[in-house]
Amino acid sequence: MSIEVLYEDNDILVCHKPAGVAVQSSSVTSSDMETMLRSQILRSGKFKNKSTLLYIVHRLDQPVEGIIVFARTKKAAADLSAQVQAGAEMNKIYMAVVFGAFADDEKEGELRDYMYRDAASRSAVISDSSDKNAKECFLSYKVISEKEINDISANNVVDFSEHRNDKISLVEIHLGTGRYHQIRAQFSNAGHPLLGDRRYLSEESDEVSARLRVKDVALCAKALSFKHPSTGETMNFDISPQGPIFNEF
Repeated sequence: MSIEVLYEDNDILVCHKPAGVAVQSSSVTSSDMETMLRSQILRSGKFKNKSTLLYIVHRLDQPVEGIIVFARTKKAAADLSAQVQAGAEMNKIYMAVVFGAFADDEKEGELRDYMYRDAASRSAVISDSSDKNAKECFLSYKVISEKEINDISANNVVDFSEHRNDKISLVEIHLGTGRYHQIRAQFSNAGHPLLGDRRYLSEESDEVSARLRVKDVALCAKALSFKHPSTGETMNFDISPQGPIFNEF
């Protein structure tokens, strides 16, 4: 597999991470973004900086596709990491396909919760402000489109003539905080699990995902903007989600 590189220079490398590929793996037998990109850099030899070393400054969950930037020098890594910590300086826009339709007064809004990461289950757990382990998390969202499952292209659907006609929604998401599995956990808690998500599913969302043959989490980090660590120029990148379910909208 070849990773699509959106931009590359001596300081940074921006690419489109496919769903199902880890950013970094602890297993020497598993392919990951870091290993695959280092191999591509070695083969290309395009830039003065011949080092294949890449610095990870932010991550995407393995089942999630989207834009990710790597630093190629320690200085660039420090600058980009500071932008990640500042939040507003590195801006991400996500698109997701979730189970269900939203009420008229909930088609645009915020989700605010308290959550913590449970090490045993490797999952995010929604809690409350009294939990000393929980941290506040919030995001804003806007419903872009809704669709009845009966309107989904026939070639993508397992026979579900005996089932009720559920709806699915295409949602644009802006993170206010960057907690572990935040989008997936918060939307599940709100009653709208992401299609294809086997960790934060509901019985209904799991059934619909199976019926629509959604195998990967229907979440894409589709846009990313940040300041170039050397020039200060604002860098903007945008992609179209590759998951087939996104093409239904």
